[in-house]
Amino acid sequence: MIVMNLVEIACLTGFIGDFTLQTGIKMGLGGPTGWGLKEYFAQHGSAESVFVAGGMMSLFYTLFLMSGLPVNYRNLALYGIFLDLVFRKLMIFASLKGYYEYFNYFWSAVWGIIPLCLPYFIAKTIQ
Repeated sequence: MIVMNLVEIACLTGFIGDFTLQTGIKMGLGGPTGWGLKEYFAQHGSAESVFVAGGMMSLFYTLFLMSGLPVNYRNLALYGIFLDLVFRKLMIFASLKGYYEYFNYFWSAVWGIIPLCLPYFIAKTIQ
């Protein structure tokens, strides 16, 4: 039986989540701007984007686990909000400008929380 750790699950979650998001946007979800992400996907391309998402999720989970904080939904949600604010304010990925213009602070925080909590949910479910 293969047992996956949180970092591996986070990587796959980022990879699959980004692929699903790209597919939805190509099908017309998110309106004409694809929730402000069409520019991002156009700049980075389909393949690069999924690997960036998988790598970022792996890095985010690795840093969280290294912090020594207890792994629970509250801490992961707060961490997701923190990361969203850092990325929004410092504009680490200039190609995400359209995304941050499309979503207000509340909704971008929600979409920061979900991908951080999802790997933990999956890990608890498959135990």
